[in-house]
Amino acid sequence: MGDSRGETRLYKGLGMTAIVVSLVTLHSSLITTATALASEVRAGVAQAPFVLPDRVPLAGYSRRRGDASTGIRDPIGVRALVVQDDDTTAALVSSDLVIINEQLSEAVHNRLAGTRVPGDTVLLLAATHTHAGPGAYGNRFIEKLSMGHYDATVFDALVRTMTDTIVRAHEALAPVRVAYAVGMTDGLVRNRVFDEGIVDPELLVSGFYRLQERDPFAVLVNFSAHPTALGAWNLQLSGDYPGVLMREIEQRFPGTTCLFFAGSVGDQAPVKLGSDYEPAERIGLALAGHVITAVRGMQPKAPARVTARQDHIPLPPAQVRIGGVTLPRWFGSRLVDDDATLSVLLVGPTAFIGIPCDMSVELGRELKQAAQANGLNPVLVGFANDYIGYCVPESLYRTGHYEAGMAFNGPKTGRLIVEHLVQMLDRLAPDD
Repeated sequence: MGDSRGETRLYKGLGMTAIVVSLVTLHSSLITTATALASEVRAGVAQAPFVLPDRVPLAGYSRRRGDASTGIRDPIGVRALVVQDDDTTAALVSSDLVIINEQLSEAVHNRLAGTRVPGDTVLLLAATHTHAGPGAYGNRFIEKLSMGHYDATVFDALVRTMTDTIVRAHEALAPVRVAYAVGMTDGLVRNRVFDEGIVDPELLVSGFYRLQERDPFAVLVNFSAHPTALGAWNLQLSGDYPGVLMREIEQRFPGTTCLFFAGSVGDQAPVKLGSDYEPAERIGLALAGHVITAVRGMQPKAPARVTARQDHIPLPPAQVRIGGVTLPRWFGSRLVDDDATLSVLLVGPTAFIGIPCDMSVELGRELKQAAQANGLNPVLVGFANDYIGYCVPESLYRTGHYEAGMAFNGPKTGRLIVEHLVQMLDRLAPDD
């Protein structure tokens, strides 16, 4: 017979060991759960049409001379995606406008102050750059050339719609998974400055998925070709080919909202085949086919975090040129901006890079490569928060091309913008 007291002590020891192991396991589980909750990324999306006065001027082509619109070819409006973790909230907004100017951006920011959206929310308010969207919201002389005369009613309607859409997207926040894909197009874009110039045929697609759902609730598309499939002859409000693309994606995936962001479109033009509205339909449908293929192959994952940085930087003195003559700086400075807003938003490994200009493809390619060198998936969000004209390489600035004349702050502005954005990417990129 053995010692029963010893057996009792052994069982008690085993019991204590089990308790200790259980407590350690529970503690580790609590830490893991807390970490997961702390890093959980949430997102919500919403959209709304612009409600505008009849015969609102069209924006985009100065040769229209502020002509009034004659109707609505296809719906135009705002689509917003809000992303958030415990430390950062940001809003990505795609609007059927030709540009976002500083006044519009500031007005949206100020109006959001009276809502439940956090006051430190980082805004990337972007225009699709359609040349068939509403005008009448720009006060500067150069803006009025392509927008028509300023109308406070139109400006207020744009601000209200953008703000309300961001608020509703924020109210829809829920945990998400995110995916990213790159597609290659063919025959849809050309270099409009040089016949043999470089083009960017890439189509960048981001999908946002709610937990356990098969289809995305938001699809973000980035493509670099001027939305000018509809020429100055068109007098109807339209989203141009991005509008066709977004319409098709939303029909293909019911319950999905599609946001379009123009990339480095400064010297990139759509290849137009057909007449009237056929080119916009053809390009939009072709892009939609590529997006659908990309979405079908996506494998979404929970992103680790949301990180954002937004910098306001001074620009070189104005060098506005008209007909080959440079205006005096004191006069040119009254016509254009003297600063720029630059943005970088990371949602997991995807970098949304906000650029406030028509950027040439050469400079846009540098930004993509800088993001990729940091292990990030780039998305160029053109016409974001501000508009400073064209950003082009210095070699292009020295030519007499239209794009050079629209580089309002001189030959080094494009390089300044790119270098600062690269620094922002370097600072935000994860260490691992």
